[in-house]
Amino acid sequence: MRRLIALLFSIGIVALLSSPVSLQERNLRGAGGPPQGGFVEERGGFDISGPYEVDPNWPKKTWPAPGYIWGSQAGVYPESADKVFLVSRGEIELPKDLRIPPGFLGNWGALNRGGATGEVPVFRNTVLTVDRQGNLIDSWKQWDYLFEGGRGPHQIYVQPYDPERHVWIVDDMNHVIHKFTNDGKTKVFTLGEMGVFGPNDDLQHFNRPTMIDWLPDGTFFVSDGYANSRVVKFSKEGKPLLWWGSMKPGKADGEFTVPHGIAVGDDRHVYVSDRFNRRIQVFDENGVFLDKWPSGYCHSLSMSRDQHLWCYDGDHEQFVKFDLRGHIETVFGRYGVYPGATWGVHQISADSEGNLYAAEVFGGRTQKFVPKRNANPHDLFFGRPLAPKTPPPQISTVRLASPNTVAAARPNPNAPIPNFAGTWNFDKSKSQMAASGGMGNGVAEPPIGMTITQNAGQISVAMKYEAEGAPRNGRPTSAVFTLDGKMNQVPDPEDARPAYNYKRIATWDGARLVLRTIHGLNNVREVWVLEGNVLKLQRAAQTPGGADSATRDLVYNKGS
Repeated sequence: MRRLIALLFSIGIVALLSSPVSLQERNLRGAGGPPQGGFVEERGGFDISGPYEVDPNWPKKTWPAPGYIWGSQAGVYPESADKVFLVSRGEIELPKDLRIPPGFLGNWGALNRGGATGEVPVFRNTVLTVDRQGNLIDSWKQWDYLFEGGRGPHQIYVQPYDPERHVWIVDDMNHVIHKFTNDGKTKVFTLGEMGVFGPNDDLQHFNRPTMIDWLPDGTFFVSDGYANSRVVKFSKEGKPLLWWGSMKPGKADGEFTVPHGIAVGDDRHVYVSDRFNRRIQVFDENGVFLDKWPSGYCHSLSMSRDQHLWCYDGDHEQFVKFDLRGHIETVFGRYGVYPGATWGVHQISADSEGNLYAAEVFGGRTQKFVPKRNANPHDLFFGRPLAPKTPPPQISTVRLASPNTVAAARPNPNAPIPNFAGTWNFDKSKSQMAASGGMGNGVAEPPIGMTITQNAGQISVAMKYEAEGAPRNGRPTSAVFTLDGKMNQVPDPEDARPAYNYKRIATWDGARLVLRTIHGLNNVREVWVLEGNVLKLQRAAQTPGGADSATRDLVYNKGS
């Protein structure tokens, strides 16, 4: 009997050792039999990155200045696996009291000091290209200045049907979209007007735009956005054609409350992430409502090569793949600041090899996810193919003289500044109010009354607020601006940090007086126009994070 047991045991050991199936494969197969071709999660746990594995050393963080770290990462778009565009909200200075933890990978979120949007950045290295290994190819330092006064780039794209592969960058806080040549040497044009916003029925201005996508003929759509509640359709030349949505945030079909993401399918349907309403709405190319489905808090929306919608759901910090009827086909992801987990992914994209890219506004990093060896292709995100690349055309600035040329009228900067002095009362009935129906709060709240004094060298403003007895969070109720176009700085008595001093600047262009107050991350920009006894203000107030900052038109009447 003992000999029989020993013989059977020996046969079993030999069979196990000689089996062509590895132990790992046996574990993957489990009790359910062999995998049916494709990715199968390991038993006994949740695989946070699904069919992908993260490359923890991509990109190589070689460009921040000594003592600085990546700022909030807003966008990523691969032209190919060998050329990936990144947009960053600058660089953040490392705290002086910081002790770098062992194994630190260089992202702000891993420092356990809050999200990267809560810090005051230096706008440096805002547009970058890196290769497949994560090495820096180029930094468009010549354009860093464009993002001063805002919070940095919002998203970046390579126009997929354009053989010249122009690069488009959305700047939400400055209310513009820039189009560049692929090498970054030339800015082709800017849609909108820097620092100037308009309501939903104004087709010449945005109010905090968010994303773009194109039809094959070059027609494109912009979700607009944080403060407006619409989608705008443009010709390929950038001429506005039409818009749809609502004059204020809404929940009905065809209405939006923060339309943040947009994607266009081969069916020419336009898919919009209605973020605050936590749904995706579907329209034809002329804005006719077709369908909707629940989506969660979808930050980013992107169309794949196989015509599926990829969304990053901020409610659950997960990647979600929908078919075009709204059925979920793939879900993976988990909150965290370690490699492979995510925190606040703002733009997702993919290249033709199925590599997935994710830019994190809160975690302060951009990650690259590479397909696992045994991944099911159906579960992967393949980017749409780009048009074959052609050499850029020769550019000539030579123009024939014309005797009939009429110069466009421009304000004369030497025109005298009008007298704004007096007492001014807020006209609520003629002003654009906050979406919530109230006046807003904190830095976004406009004063209900202003007493202005003015002399040749400065303007002083004493402000009265509706909540007169409420705490002002250390903010003064008066401000002084010098009229020399230079920044002046005064200490904040409640905060000794230099970054949180009050910085003010006034500029006059011959028609408009622009006043800016910067206090740490709080940034108020006002454009004053005087029309007799009416003072019209266009006010943009950015608060920490910036996602829900106020932009509105205000009217003040002169008191007796």
